[in-house]
Amino acid sequence: MSHMLMTILMLLTFSQLGFGFGPPIALASDAPTNPANNSATAMKQKADQELAMLRKNPKEFRTLVTGVQIFLGRFGYGVGPFTGQLDEATKQALTTYQKKTGLSVTGDVNFETLQRLTEDDQVLNRIVPYLPPFQSRNDDWDKWIDVQGSWMLKEGNNDDVLRTSRITCMREFQRCIDSTASLVNGSAPYLKVHTHVYDIKEWDDHKIVSLPYDGEGCAISILRISKNPVVVTRFVSLQSSPGACVKVKAEDRQYVLDDGPKIYQVLKVQKSAAIQQILQVAQ
Repeated sequence: MSHMLMTILMLLTFSQLGFGFGPPIALASDAPTNPANNSATAMKQKADQELAMLRKNPKEFRTLVTGVQIFLGRFGYGVGPFTGQLDEATKQALTTYQKKTGLSVTGDVNFETLQRLTEDDQVLNRIVPYLPPFQSRNDDWDKWIDVQGSWMLKEGNNDDVLRTSRITCMREFQRCIDSTASLVNGSAPYLKVHTHVYDIKEWDDHKIVSLPYDGEGCAISILRISKNPVVVTRFVSLQSSPGACVKVKAEDRQYVLDDGPKIYQVLKVQKSAAIQQILQVAQ
């Protein structure tokens, strides 16, 4: 039997406690959203089947329930010690958690509850790093420009990837070099460093506009830099296609290179508000 449910819950629990169960996997919430409704439904059906089979194996089901108790205890639902038994205290904690989060109230372990527990735990573990300030040098606009800062979605930062870039454009070579460090939050946060080279389509007294760049998987992007004031915008078109990009939701996004300390404060407030929604605090 493959252990989808065990992996979803236990990797995210015990990896934090140092048990080292291996790399994170994709959750059902990562499934594609076009034909993905079918994929998500199929995953849920498979998970429900595996949960039913898991109940027939007392040792494995106890391990799963222990993970549920650890999450509920961390969130303030008064569960402990962690016995691995689906006792009345655990059922009551599940009932309270399901009511608070808008899930179907069963007082039992099910796929939707496991998924929500892991998602809430990821919010508590989300890293909010201090980001570098926005800086620009454009005294020699006719020759080159250098800017650095951190990217913010124009409509507000709501993804789990933080990106800081330094962009240098050289008119002689008709290119902009974008060096970016990305912190990807998740069950096991990791750092990526990559470089994009944009060919310049237009450079005049007021702006720089690049040609479309397709060197990044599942996306096409265009860079635009305005001179006065200096505003750096990145237009991204996410592409869904068979293969590696099948889970990508096709949509357009607009990012603005902003001041790191400003973004840091915004993310701190967002995380604080999310934590208050997750934790069960006695009145």
